[in-house]
Amino acid sequence: MLHPFEIVAEPVRRRIIEVLAGGSHPVGMLTDAVTAEFGISRSAVAHHLRILRDERAVSVTADLTVRHYRLDEGFLERLDDAVGELFRLWDHRYGFGSGLRSDDDGDWAGDDGGVHAGRMPMPSAARSRTPHADRPRAEPASPHEADDRPHRAGAKGRRGSRSHGNWTLPKT
Repeated sequence: MLHPFEIVAEPVRRRIIEVLAGGSHPVGMLTDAVTAEFGISRSAVAHHLRILRDERAVSVTADLTVRHYRLDEGFLERLDDAVGELFRLWDHRYGFGSGLRSDDDGDWAGDDGGVHAGRMPMPSAARSRTPHADRPRAEPASPHEADDRPHRAGAKGRRGSRSHGNWTLPKT
């Protein structure tokens, strides 16, 4: 069985997963949309759908003559577990204990409004725990604002957007 990151590492499979996260779709609509966006053959789309089925990332139901694909919730749980493992490794890397900690003013560093709900938040002290923490900072202290990172200024508010644009499935 492939690691969840290996499954989503392929752009075609990741896009299929993103589309199916919005609900089930007939195979023909998926194939048409993916071939148009990526310029690949129908057999290539079928290959990626087969991998997603074999890895239990999607499930298929037959409705008379049409097969409908839908995202398997178990795959999302495996993906969430893999991301949780990264958080565990990150916490271990910086030597955090298992207890919850807050900074002096009681607010968590990088509070994301619940995006990582259920995860242990990273205390603000972690931001200054670098090999050169005793040196004066040339840049602002907050790594969470795009304005503080000129190289990321164009990305502010566009997390997950694609340069090739968004597409929608054709209406039947």
